Amino acid sequence: MESRAILRYSGIPASKMRQVADLVRGKDVEVALHTLQFVTRNAAVPMRKLIQSAAANAREKAAAEDRRFDADLLFVKSVAVDEGPTLKRWRPRAQGRAFRIRKRTCHVELVLQEYEDAVEANAGGSAAAEAAEGKSSRKRKGSKSAS
Repeated sequence: MESRAILRYSGIPASKMRQVADLVRGKDVEVALHTLQFVTRNAAVPMRKLIQSAAANAREKAAAEDRRFDADLLFVKSVAVDEGPTLKRWRPRAQGRAFRIRKRTCHVELVLQEYEDAVEANAGGSAAAEAAEGKSSRKRKGSKSAS
């Protein structure tokens, strides 16, 4: 089961939000929230709220389908950070000049998925797809491979 949450018109530039998004992509929800708790960047706060919102969406979706919900099975499948509209402001400078200030915004789309669904999606696929899933599940569990 997939669940998603979207943050639109965030007042944080996309470049700064992408740095935080790279920290949580592919991690378990609990690990991602714990990581964001100790990140000192301002973008960590809305990203943390976004993950909590997507987890709540998954819980509601499971309740609507009368399915058992287990938050420990969720992981961050994808995080897409796109640029939003730029607010243009003017700053007075010396000798009557004006400099432009660009207040950049961004849109963030976060998708959570259950581990079981990721395995079932590749069950009907080829042996190469199953082997790739085996590698990625080992990587998600925290063990590092020598690449």
